[in-house]
Amino acid sequence: MGNGTLADDRTGAGQRFPASMKHTRFFRLPLIERYLITAVTRPLLAILGICMALFASYGAADLMGDVANGLLATNSIATMIGLRLLIALEVLMPVALYLSIVLSFGALYANSEFTVMWALCVTPWRVLRAVLVPAGACALLVAFLSLAVRPWAYEHLHTLAYRSTLSLNTDALRGGTFYVIHGGNRVIHVEGRMRAEGPARHVFVMDKKDDRSLRVVSAETGYALPPNGKSGTLVRLEQTHVYEIALAPDASDRILSSTVDTVDPTAHETEDPQLNAAATPTLALLRSKNLADISELQWRFSTGISTLLLSIIAIALSGGRPRQTRYGRVGLAMVVYFTYYFLVTAMRTWLQHGQIGAFPGVWLAVLLLALGAAFSFSRVIRGRR
Repeated sequence: MGNGTLADDRTGAGQRFPASMKHTRFFRLPLIERYLITAVTRPLLAILGICMALFASYGAADLMGDVANGLLATNSIATMIGLRLLIALEVLMPVALYLSIVLSFGALYANSEFTVMWALCVTPWRVLRAVLVPAGACALLVAFLSLAVRPWAYEHLHTLAYRSTLSLNTDALRGGTFYVIHGGNRVIHVEGRMRAEGPARHVFVMDKKDDRSLRVVSAETGYALPPNGKSGTLVRLEQTHVYEIALAPDASDRILSSTVDTVDPTAHETEDPQLNAAATPTLALLRSKNLADISELQWRFSTGISTLLLSIIAIALSGGRPRQTRYGRVGLAMVVYFTYYFLVTAMRTWLQHGQIGAFPGVWLAVLLLALGAAFSFSRVIRGRR
């Protein structure tokens, strides 16, 4: 078969593996199952490693822009990249498994190794049993990431990002740029600087404290004072005008003016911002009736199931014509994957906005994926008869 790997393994398995390893569950599996598991696992690790490296590189480049603009502390970059990577693993791992099955099985079809397996009466059920070993392990890990690690990582990421922006480096702000931080509750703009790294001219700061008032500060010049170790970074504003704009009917507007004013940018920021559904623990979501929480909960429970279903679909999509390259069905496989991902994302959005009910909700997309997996695998079974 192909390069004769199976034949060599059949005669030399006793010499290839240490005696202590022969008694493990993996090496008690039949030869075909071991061969298929290895064929899937090797590209899985490689693809997952590449995806993680690309994601981390992109995240680092994105965060470095915030550091350069003074919106983020330098010592927070590594932690934030790690937290983002943990969140992304629930998506990166299923797609890496999906591609690894398509590519590895595509190579087996291209080398006519599956032709020999069918001739040896290897059934599609044996192939499925072999695939479910790495797919089941990935599904369990993805479920754990979604149910436990995802909310923990989101909570720490929000807290870290929030506290990093409290130490805003005003001397690094560039002129002519609007800086939106704290989820849009604060906007900072400076028209320019009097000289390089000098005082800022025409400073504009908008703070939304709550639903009742909006605070707008306008100053002719502004610059950061050296930290004194107690209050942190203070900002000196000159020729300042403060506008308290009422948003509630029973509140009133106020205008204050001063020649020189020293403010602490973090003085009114005493509490962390309210966490969204993604950062809420799973147990708390189970008790919630909010549509956004229900959508998040259904997504978390669906990730492990969809990992298994996508692996079954990958088995069917990897089949190709003799002498076709291993990449022959990758395009179709990616169309199927992105179609499902778009569908489940749309279902989440519709559920959050009340356009569909909590049932079936996101489960409708999972049900369609299950029907697709059953149909595609039944075609594999019929094709082997």
